[in-house]
Amino acid sequence: MFWELAQKANNLAVIIEERWEKIPGKTQELLKTFAYAFIEPPQGIKERLLKFVGIFYFAIALPWILLKGEFESYVAYKNAFDRLVNASLSGIEREDMAYEKALSEALEETFTEWETSSAMTAEEACERIRAISNQALE
Repeated sequence: MFWELAQKANNLAVIIEERWEKIPGKTQELLKTFAYAFIEPPQGIKERLLKFVGIFYFAIALPWILLKGEFESYVAYKNAFDRLVNASLSGIEREDMAYEKALSEALEETFTEWETSSAMTAEEACERIRAISNQALE
């Protein structure tokens, strides 16, 4: 089951990566909504509830995945799903030249300051990149 989902997600990611400009506008909007919903989950109590449900579901599903010998296929599915989201976000970025220019400038500024800054954890780096992206969008 996970292998099939992984294959479909990878196939869709390849199409998005190679042909974003040729994808119909309505489909692009759906992909944008999907990607943004994934990277910007709801805030507040709804976020906590969704996190709890997700953790609870995974805690129940993990033994089943292991028992069925599906862990490798689950990891492949998870990676393919992440690739699909990233392909959608890349397509969005490619179509907005002003965003791409602002993001490039912000990243260049960050790397210029990099030599004088202290080491960051992975979470801090992700948060910094998200802040740069948000700044570029503004």
